[in-house]
Amino acid sequence: MTADSPSLLARLRHDAAPAAKRLLFRSGAYAALRALRPSRGLAILRYHAVCGPEGSAYADPSICVAPAAFEQHVAYLASEYRVLPLAEAVGCLRQGKSLPANAVAITFDDGYADNLPAARVLARHRATATFYVTTSCLAGEAPFWPSEIRHLVARLEAPEMRLKSAGEELVIPCGSDRERQLAIRRLARVFKSHTIPVREALREELRSAAGGCDAVSPMLTWDAVREMHRMGMTIGAHTMTHPNLPNAGASDAWLEISGSKARIERELGAPAAMFSYPNGGAERYKTDEVEAMVRRAGYEAATTSRNGFARSGSNLFALERVQAWHGLEDLAFALEVERFAFKPAPRPQEES
Repeated sequence: MTADSPSLLARLRHDAAPAAKRLLFRSGAYAALRALRPSRGLAILRYHAVCGPEGSAYADPSICVAPAAFEQHVAYLASEYRVLPLAEAVGCLRQGKSLPANAVAITFDDGYADNLPAARVLARHRATATFYVTTSCLAGEAPFWPSEIRHLVARLEAPEMRLKSAGEELVIPCGSDRERQLAIRRLARVFKSHTIPVREALREELRSAAGGCDAVSPMLTWDAVREMHRMGMTIGAHTMTHPNLPNAGASDAWLEISGSKARIERELGAPAAMFSYPNGGAERYKTDEVEAMVRRAGYEAATTSRNGFARSGSNLFALERVQAWHGLEDLAFALEVERFAFKPAPRPQEES
């Protein structure tokens, strides 16, 4: 089976029912597989929020992992895999050195406040991760627009909203729970498809329609980021305000990339060597021009939302990652079965 056999790929994913995944996980098959055919690539796991149902107020459920599930993930990874700091793994790839067998690196995008207790879990298990923070959207600064959209749409009372700043009038139904969920997704696409000034104009229109924004920030504080850094966590950059960089405009894209690096270094007094491109899914979120800016800004590596395992020969400024699933059996299936056949499947309505 190869990645070039889409019907077989889809059938395997469909047929790999939860019961089958549980059986594989509990039978010891994965341990035997790791011993007989250890992975020689690098699985860079991609997390976002670690929260329960309350997290849906600020993050799409598809990017949330419950705290109890995350604790299971970390215990399993720490006992069964070689969890490496991303910078160490990147160093091996850059120098052409062999990675340890079954190597894993853990990353988080965005900078949600729930990442602090997640870092404490990692520290208890003597593991580390790279946390990519959106530097101008931490608590006390500008609202993080993907979270603010969720808050504002939930407050809308009219059956539809009309926005004009995108150059044409957008009429977006929002009279039911289903329509509000669709509105959130549509607004996210619209926000990502325009320059930053247009995005901000649209945001002001949305705030006005919702009667203003009074949401409590769901993001980390800089004090929390400093605490995580003292624990041994790596703090990387995820831009300043989470734009879709190819659409942001060249000058603003450069400011977002270089400015987030400078801010982290100023706040922590330590280099910010790792970058993560914001957004993903179906939208074009990385281009050669954007990658060139990341290189010019002085980063050592950058991660994408593209599903796959990083290997010798991978572009260090377009590193593949494995989306972390809520269920431990799902995560183990991605790490142990999908690595032989195809890239791990993206989640529905995946956000970044």
